[in-house]
Amino acid sequence: MASVFRGSLLAARLSNHTASATSLVNAFKSSHGATLNFGKAAVNCIQPSCAPSNKGQIAVRCHSYGPQSSHPERKDVFRVHAVSLYQGDYTDEEDDAQWDDKEPVPDSKALIDPKEFRKMDEEEESTWWLYDGTEESREALAAMRLKEAQKQRWIQNASPPIRVSEIDERGRAYGRGSRKTAQARVWIQPGQGEIVVNRKDFVSYFPRESDREHVLGPFVASQTCGKFDVTAIVKGGGLTGQAGAIRLGLARALEKYNPDYRPPMKRHGFMTRDPRMVERKKVGRVKARKSPQWVRR
Repeated sequence: MASVFRGSLLAARLSNHTASATSLVNAFKSSHGATLNFGKAAVNCIQPSCAPSNKGQIAVRCHSYGPQSSHPERKDVFRVHAVSLYQGDYTDEEDDAQWDDKEPVPDSKALIDPKEFRKMDEEEESTWWLYDGTEESREALAAMRLKEAQKQRWIQNASPPIRVSEIDERGRAYGRGSRKTAQARVWIQPGQGEIVVNRKDFVSYFPRESDREHVLGPFVASQTCGKFDVTAIVKGGGLTGQAGAIRLGLARALEKYNPDYRPPMKRHGFMTRDPRMVERKKVGRVKARKSPQWVRR
């Protein structure tokens, strides 16, 4: 009995909703001559003549709260609001109609530099005998272009770099050198040939003659003895390593002062960093390779 009563109530509510929607349709048909499309939850009315121009629309929606709504006590509510649309032609009512409201896409060829067009024409004229429209000819032309580009890269990489003088505002050139664990920073400037290492005289800092010859090697190779004053700051390692670090930094500083000094120093090996380092100690050995003393008894 309860189920029959609930079914009758549901039928009555549905009949009321249908009657209200039908009355709305008849009212708009009589006043504006518009067409209303039904949906499950809303009724839309599109009337282009009601808008200021054909670029807008007026939409009327009927929201009904049925038995499944969270507010069953509310009645049908009508909301009228304007809907803004994009610019376009809305006269065509066919289903497959498309809007032509997008800006035209510029041609990709219009963005190419005229010099590139001239280069492409010259390339096409030089390879007209190779291209006949077939797939094989296109592949051969692409392979030839790739080979030419690779050849140009090889030529560019094989060319020596352009070296220029690098002198600061005080007229000095800077070079950095290293040897073993020693690091040296060297500045040179035109002078009387004075050499200062860590704020000490060159002769007093390197008591061994071999270390002094090491440092003066770049000057002898470039034939610039007594023409530059040298200021060096070195740390780490021993005296031999520090002498090698100063020699490399001095050679690089001479190259930056005048790139013409590079070839003779390069021939004597002053521009190359000596990669020799002390070998690490191994497990089970006294040093890197020395074995412990072995006694039979």
